[in-house]
Amino acid sequence: MANVLKCDIVTPDQKLYSGEAVLVSAPAAEGEVGLMYMCSPLMSTLKRGLVRVRETENGDPRIFAVNGGYIEVDGRKVVVLASKAIDLEEVDVTVSNERIASNEKRLAELADDDSRAVFIREEIVWQRYLAEKKKP
Repeated sequence: MANVLKCDIVTPDQKLYSGEAVLVSAPAAEGEVGLMYMCSPLMSTLKRGLVRVRETENGDPRIFAVNGGYIEVDGRKVVVLASKAIDLEEVDVTVSNERIASNEKRLAELADDDSRAVFIREEIVWQRYLAEKKKP
């Protein structure tokens, strides 16, 4: 197919996706953006949300949850540089709930002014988001 975007979704740890797409939607800071072949160039920060990659006109999209980062588009290629990301199909709600409980316990044991609390709270929010989005 000639009229497709090349699309990469990466985190600091791994490349989650590399392929072609007829449509990519993402939670840009300015709002949800939809991107197609030869769209206008764009560079933006990302909010927590879902990146949908539609590989074919009529196919179901692959869905990735992202927790911040950046997106860059040049009309032929989309690059999502996410702080955290996961293929939504790989999310296990049981694991997310276990991580929430574990982090809530850790948070309760910390002093009020402990700087680690910020990171623990953010992980709790992220895991709740994943569990919520995974529900049918």
